[in-house]
Amino acid sequence: MALLDMKRVTLIAHADRKSAVLKALQNIGAVEIVTTNEEDLSPARLALSLGGLETRLDNVRESLALIRKYDDAKTPFLMSKPGISRSALKDMRGKFLEADEAIQKIKRFSFDMTALKTRRQQIKNKIIQLEPYEKFDAPLESVGTGRYSKSLLGTIPSENEKEYIRIREEYGELACFETVDEQNDIFSVYVIMHHDIYERLTGELKFIGFSEAYTKDLYGTPRDLIFDYKNELESLHNETKEYEKNALRFSEDKPMLQALEDYLINEIERERCVEHLGETGATFMLEGWVTADDQDHVEKTVLDIAPESYIAFRDPEEDEMPPTAFANAKAVAPFEAVTTLYSVPSAKGFDSNFLMSIFYFLIFGMMIADFAYGLILTFGALLVLKLKKPDGMFRKVTTVIMICGISTSLWGLFFGTIFSIEGVPSIINPLEDAMSMLIICLGIGIIHLMFGLGMGAYINIKRGKVWSAVFDNVSWIMVLAGAVMLVFGGVTGTVGTYLAIAGVAILLLTQGRHKKGIIGKAVGGLASIYGATGYLSDILSYCRIFGMGLATTVIAMVFNTIASLFFGGIFGYIVGIIVLTVGHVFNIAINTLGAFVHTARLQYIEFFSKFFEGGGHMFKPLSMRTKNYRLED
Repeated sequence: MALLDMKRVTLIAHADRKSAVLKALQNIGAVEIVTTNEEDLSPARLALSLGGLETRLDNVRESLALIRKYDDAKTPFLMSKPGISRSALKDMRGKFLEADEAIQKIKRFSFDMTALKTRRQQIKNKIIQLEPYEKFDAPLESVGTGRYSKSLLGTIPSENEKEYIRIREEYGELACFETVDEQNDIFSVYVIMHHDIYERLTGELKFIGFSEAYTKDLYGTPRDLIFDYKNELESLHNETKEYEKNALRFSEDKPMLQALEDYLINEIERERCVEHLGETGATFMLEGWVTADDQDHVEKTVLDIAPESYIAFRDPEEDEMPPTAFANAKAVAPFEAVTTLYSVPSAKGFDSNFLMSIFYFLIFGMMIADFAYGLILTFGALLVLKLKKPDGMFRKVTTVIMICGISTSLWGLFFGTIFSIEGVPSIINPLEDAMSMLIICLGIGIIHLMFGLGMGAYINIKRGKVWSAVFDNVSWIMVLAGAVMLVFGGVTGTVGTYLAIAGVAILLLTQGRHKKGIIGKAVGGLASIYGATGYLSDILSYCRIFGMGLATTVIAMVFNTIASLFFGGIFGYIVGIIVLTVGHVFNIAINTLGAFVHTARLQYIEFFSKFFEGGGHMFKPLSMRTKNYRLED
């Protein structure tokens, strides 16, 4: 498999055809528009309507957020997005008036709910302020300035009680002090004093933390006021519940607003593309990328809309980096998700998905290796794909798990593991023949590494760097292959010895070729031999395959043993079945996650490091994209 060839497209057309051309390109989804850098052209001006579209989208999203808050309808995980046709989506402009009415209705509701919330909070604050004085049995309007005296009501921190006692004793003849209530960290007091000592006594009280109660515009005792406030608060709660109940009717507008959101997203994306164009008074210029396979289709689409247009295609120039587009078979395409999680390959590099998918398939299955678990993964993932109809990364990852479930079942038959039940026939039993299992894992690792080196050699040869392929890639293949052949002894071992020596000799003589001077070249060659330790480390890292597979089997056996302890009697069997179900579901989940991550790690670190060239960006043409609906052609 390979990456699709990309073509640079240049389009010049009359300015009055700009909107029609962009709509046509968005409909076919085949052109990634890039910024035009022609010096003689001015950047195209964004449409005045763009601001209105963005404001409308914000309003729609705010309304949907409020609807979701009160919508008690739960969407099942396996339910797919509802479908919508392209024509129905384009007709959403005709729903603007209806949508505006719904949005205004929701905004009024939101305003009323905010007012209710604010009032509730205000009342709660008043209750909190009055609670320290609930036992004060005089009307609050009596607190303050009288004809011959002044009074204060407030709180003092408990930690300053000694200072308060001192003040009370000092002013005992000119003021009357009453402790209203005591709480954990404060106590409330009521003080009546003569006018003459008001400022002096008030100053001393504030110095020890006295906080005066707010009594202005309050009439009645604190207890009566708290009672009235609580009644009002209860009334507001009931009013709020009634509002929330009425809010359920807003869910009727949800499908329309969701469709409108999808429509606006596409309208804004298309309008935003205008800023990448160049223009004169009468024409506009568009530049972008298109796959070579879609070249004719794009040309026909544009000329059908604007026959007088000029459109041309060319190959990328040396200093241009086109976007990356994969061309993989249906079974391989899902594994593109694994590659792009690492990095998007350079458009001038090599698509490794086909070979990577083979090793990913093999290694993932070995890490779980249970026939029943594999069936559950495959049919479970297939069920998600059929019912939920996901798209994007979610769909690809789910499909990878579905495909790798087949590998899991096949390796389960090979190792004789079905829910880790004892006595199942096997070709190799990992628990009884650990050495054979390790040899298989290390063997796969060596083959994996050699294929990585082989791909590096292929890329070098393709670029005309034949000697680089021999010196940097083939030499290590010779060393690894020779080392493996040594294990077999005899003639094979002898051939392996010579092969490994030849590989080492090539490394010694060539790896310092880029350095200056004979000594530099010699040191570079000798230093390259140290890379053998890195390859040894890479090979040993494949032992994780055995470790993961063993962990899956042992955890399953533990749950089987625990469940067997409950078997006996109806209740015991029920408990045992529950333990088995929960245990095996947990084992499948945790080890599927582990297998996905660790298999990917082996691709990224051991395999890709031998040849992979990243730094690319995925081909993202202007197209129809939806968030809430599934687009149906």
